[in-house]
Amino acid sequence: MALSPAGVAFGEQNYLRNWIAPILVSIVTILLVSLLLSKAHAHLTALHLWDDPEDVALAYILPTIFITVLFGSNIGLLSVLIGGLAASYFIYPPDFSFQIDKPEHLVELSFFLMLSVTACKSTAVLTDEKPLNRRLTRKLPWRQSVLPKLGPRDHNFHQLHEVQRPRTKYYT
Repeated sequence: MALSPAGVAFGEQNYLRNWIAPILVSIVTILLVSLLLSKAHAHLTALHLWDDPEDVALAYILPTIFITVLFGSNIGLLSVLIGGLAASYFIYPPDFSFQIDKPEHLVELSFFLMLSVTACKSTAVLTDEKPLNRRLTRKLPWRQSVLPKLGPRDHNFHQLHEVQRPRTKYYT
């Protein structure tokens, strides 16, 4: 079994890079947004500027878009689920419980989840369903990336259409 320089098997390293790391980054960003939202809500409520915490749930769309751009739509959909659970736990009353008291809040949460899935999928379409790390590392040579787009060509195309250099004294 081949080992990487870090001492981890290559198959296990790919598994960690493709699944575990994106899930952990997703959870950390959702928890960070939850912390920021709880602090903002506490200050705004203390100042009597804002008493409605349900509008804050829309802020969970931002980490979903961020995760979708970085890691693709599969991990983005997972972050939608994590964001919905975090909104249920931190935002909707009663606080710090997954139970939702009012049916209106349950409908708001379901609309929020549908909006998040739509944002995730539209972001995936805009990025051609390729995560950022694959978009940056897959650079093809010019002939492989451009020539197939030009149309069907036979094998002798490049030999038949080569530019003939003029014969001068410098070219022998």
